Amino acid sequence: MRIGVVEGFLSRRYLGFWEAFLRELGVEVLKAQRQTLPLPFCRPVQELLFQVEALKAKGVDYLLLPDLQGGVESEKGGGQCPWLIDLEAALLRYFPGPPPVLKVPADLSQALGRAAEIGQFLTQNPMLAHRALDRTRRLLTPPEPLRNPPGPGPVGVVAQPYLVEDPAFRKEVAEAFAPHGLTPYFADLPLEKLRAEGAKLGLGVVLPTDLELLGQSHYLDRLGRVKALAYISSYTCPPIPGLMRKAARRAHKPRVFLTLGEEWGEALAALRQAVLE
Repeated sequence: MRIGVVEGFLSRRYLGFWEAFLRELGVEVLKAQRQTLPLPFCRPVQELLFQVEALKAKGVDYLLLPDLQGGVESEKGGGQCPWLIDLEAALLRYFPGPPPVLKVPADLSQALGRAAEIGQFLTQNPMLAHRALDRTRRLLTPPEPLRNPPGPGPVGVVAQPYLVEDPAFRKEVAEAFAPHGLTPYFADLPLEKLRAEGAKLGLGVVLPTDLELLGQSHYLDRLGRVKALAYISSYTCPPIPGLMRKAARRAHKPRVFLTLGEEWGEALAALRQAVLE
């Protein structure tokens, strides 16, 4: 049995447990390199499709994909983006003949029952599935928030959670900010507190990842060490900038809107000037 897993799209939250659990079941877990494809989607989706294509070529029996919203449905906010509301459905729509999908919750607090189901399905052996779960149960804890790097001119970064949790994205932002004497600062709250921060804005948003995005804005705007805000969106993702602008209208600090793949120099220079004033 060979199961393919993908990195990105909140994999930091769930993949450590599921890789360990599948291996305890005796399953071969396969990954693919992250590269982009020249397709009319944002960069995270391009990377996802490249991985899926590579895993399909490797002949995996199943593809493990996260449920990004924990079963919550909404027509508002990120719900307009099919890749955020239902990753599996979007993949079936835009990718020809993907491997069969095993959908798992990105939130590990919801993973215990699903793990028991998948273990029984893959092995048809309740004792083996139970033993594998016992050996990996300790991993069913949310990861700690990533630490912020020290540096001058802290600028709060507001972005979709699947970007914020990606080390490559954080590095790219830090490298772009550095020549302007700026350092990115990311919201470092546990997920539940971040979502509670987002709910305080009263925008009627219900999707967990949307609440986290709004929570970043609300929290960073009131954090004293943060001097300005940078709202960063993926290329060609219209619903996300719209949600960001709603959040930004409630913020009080200098702000800038940036898009991956575009030139940031002029906007960051202006933001630096606003920080100094």
